[in-house]
This record gives sequence, structure tokens and C-alpha cells, in this order.
Amino acid sequence: MDKIFISALLISLLVAISGNLAVFRKASFLIAGVAHSALAGVALSLLLASIGLELNYFAVAVLIGIAFAVLASTVSRFSDIDTGIAISFALSMALAVIFISMIRGMSAKVWSFLFGEIFLITAQDLVYLTFSATLAVLLFGLLYDRLLFFLFDPEGAEASGINPKLLDIILVTIIAISVVSAMRAVGAILSYSIFVAPAAIAREFSKSIRQSIILTFAIALVSLITGILASIIFPVSASALAAFTASALYLIVFYVSCSRAKARSFRR
Repeated sequence: MDKIFISALLISLLVAISGNLAVFRKASFLIAGVAHSALAGVALSLLLASIGLELNYFAVAVLIGIAFAVLASTVSRFSDIDTGIAISFALSMALAVIFISMIRGMSAKVWSFLFGEIFLITAQDLVYLTFSATLAVLLFGLLYDRLLFFLFDPEGAEASGINPKLLDIILVTIIAISVVSAMRAVGAILSYSIFVAPAAIAREFSKSIRQSIILTFAIALVSLITGILASIIFPVSASALAAFTASALYLIVFYVSCSRAKARSFRR
């Protein structure tokens, strides 16, 4: 049980960093795109294993996830970010389906990454989460000021001598590694709500990105712990319950915010 709660802490830390980066980058859909592209990576590693070439699934999934994120970032320089993500998403999903169709006997292993289950986290998965969380914290801490400058004023950052292309690649790399490492626990389908909803909620109540990160961490952790504890009582996936909790909290906050906005406009 300790392993499960440690995983929840590490995932919450990754959500706090990567979720905010994606939201402030206005590229929250990148989370879903990376998660689904990682499926292609897992399927490819199994396909290679079937012909005698054993490769670590996490390494392959991370590489393909980063490649997807960088491709989306590159395309977005010539078009809008949503177009870049959509094109890359379609390509990665097509590859995933092709690879899965070639390994019919082992496709069940790939689908386990689609939905995820935190109770099935292994010691090796915990190592991947620890590595990813450490790397994300180090990169974010070292590049904190530059990343904020780039996120809020990309033109000003470039004028001051900061390389926006390199920073964007680092940013999407942090997101890709975070999402891939959490996939075994939360799944490709549910990763979007787990990563984005807490950051979106925190943004409504925070006056600085530091506050947003702290609040995002707390919301993600509460959602995950709620999912874990509720799944012990009810025969439902912990990951699904965590995603439901995070999404429900966002809808409540959204409703309250809209109600307050209407009340203010009515008073005027």
C-alpha cells in the first residue's frame, strides 16, 4: 500500500509541473496526444520483442512521446498549436493501431496502458516515476525564470536573447516524460483529466504560478487518494474514480465561477 501512496505523491508532483506548463502554454490537449502516442511506443516495443529484439517499453514510449511533442511544437510554429497536436495525434494513433494489429497475441498488454491501474504499479514503474519527477523538478527549477518569461511573453523572451525553440522543446519534453511515466497508473484515456483538471482549477484561484503549482499538487493528490480509497470500498478502477473526482471538482469550480460572473454583471 505504501508503494501506491508514494506513486500518488509522485504523480501529483508531475501533474503540478506538467499540468501547469500545458495549461499556461495553451496546449492542454498535448497531454492527451502524448499519452496516446506512448501507446504506439509500448506496442512498438512489444512488436520488436516478438522478433527477438528486447527493448525497454518505458524508454521506447518516452522517445516516441517526446518525438510526438516536438513534432507538434514544430508544426505549431507554422500553424496554430491545436493543428500541430491534431496532426501529430492522428499520426501516432495510426501507428499504434498498425503496431497493435501486428502483435495480436500481446495486444492486451498495450490496452492495460490505455486505462491504467494504480494498484498494478510495480517497483520498476515506481523507479520510472521517481526518475521522471526528479528530472521534471530539476529542469523546471533550473529554467524557472526563462520558462515563465517564454510562457507569458514569447516575443519579449526572444528579443532578450532567449532561444524560444529550445525552451519549447524542453517544455514539451518535460510534459512528455511526465505523462508517459504516469500512464501505467492513470492510463492514456484518463491522463488528460488527471493532468489538466487540477491545473485548470488552480489557475482560477492562484495569483502566481507558484501558488498554482502548490494548489495543483494538492488537488491532484486529493483526487488520486480519493480514487484509491473509494476503489477499496467500491469495485471500480481507482484511476477512473480519481479522474472523475478531478473532473467533477473542475465542473463545480466552473459553475461557481460562472455564477459569480453573472452576479457581478447583474449588479452593474
